[in-house]
Amino acid sequence: MVTAPSQDTKLFHCPALTALKIVSGKWKTRILWLLRERPYHFNELRRTLPGVSSKVLADQIQQLESDGILQRTATTRDGVLHVSYDYSSYGRTLIPALDALGNWGLSHSERPPADV
Repeated sequence: MVTAPSQDTKLFHCPALTALKIVSGKWKTRILWLLRERPYHFNELRRTLPGVSSKVLADQIQQLESDGILQRTATTRDGVLHVSYDYSSYGRTLIPALDALGNWGLSHSERPPADV
């Protein structure tokens, strides 16, 4: 007999938490925002995101790659290796959710403070 999951199980396996874990991190949403328009090379991302260290940027990109959100493309031109990062086709399915979060953030930031 199949039983319905308990309320505790539903909370533990919250789908929203799964999504938030993928994009959590100080730089991930900023990386994903930049990559919406075009692929970026690592150093372009580093220059465009002032304050991020190379190590942290590499770690955040690697996590997004591991989650299947980003893809890494390596090409050689004139004997020089060029690596760029872009959304994977699976990763692009995350864009509407990021848009919804961004829109909520905009409306929340314009909201007057709640009376407590």
